[in-house]
This record gives sequence, structure tokens and C-alpha cells, in this order.
Amino acid sequence: MNLLRPREQVRSIIDIDYDRLYRLGKRALLFDLDNTLGGRRPARLSPEVVSLLESLTKMGFRVGILTNRRIGTKDRVIVELAAKYPLRYRAGKPRKGGFKEILEQVGVPPRKAVMIGDRLFTDVLGANRLGIYSIRVRPT
Repeated sequence: MNLLRPREQVRSIIDIDYDRLYRLGKRALLFDLDNTLGGRRPARLSPEVVSLLESLTKMGFRVGILTNRRIGTKDRVIVELAAKYPLRYRAGKPRKGGFKEILEQVGVPPRKAVMIGDRLFTDVLGANRLGIYSIRVRPT
């Protein structure tokens, strides 16, 4: 397997077939923040994204956020997300530590998780190294 090749590529998180992922036995969705849940360094998430995350938890998915952002508790969007979902900032992707920590927080083994992010050398590489199903968001 090429560690830089995602299992899927989509234009937006809205384009992902979450029902299919659930049928495949996936139970945790790990999202990158920048250029995935929002634009570059979003100060706030769109109502559409907030609604999507809520609907995914109602479907039975455990949602986690894994970002390399460094600011943490001074970052409004991180504070808001961390109030609802397990979140690891300063994750150090593609290193394994941040991925393992968020998997432990959501209580799911790598084979039942999906990493959704925009970067090949952080999100996709890190996920593939641990056997996490990887989806690359690649806006056109």
C-alpha cells in the first residue's frame, strides 16, 4: 500500500457517503480542522458543518478532531469543538502519538476509524501508517 494514497478523495466533507462508512463497520470519524471542517484557520464553523457533526453523532459515530494547530485554549473554534468532541491540538501529525491518543479518547481501534483531512503528508500518511481508513478532502 502506498502510504500517501488515500482510500478516497472528495471535494468536501459534505460529499462523503457516511452511511456506507457505517455499513463498512467504521465507528469513529476523525476530522482535521483547517481546510477540512472549515477554511484556512477558521474562526468559527459554518452552521452546515455544525449540523453535519451533530447528525453524525446521532447516526452512531464517535467524532474526534485531530489538528496540528498550536494555539489551543486561546482559539475560539478549538474551545467550541472541544466542548462537544474529543479534540487533540498540537497533534504532531503524521507522527503516531496524536492519532493513538484520539483513538483512545473515542474508544475505537484503528480499523474502525476514518481520518478525514486535506493533507497527504500529515492526515493521509499518519492515518495509513496506523491502518486508519483515510479520506482526503481536496477542494477544486
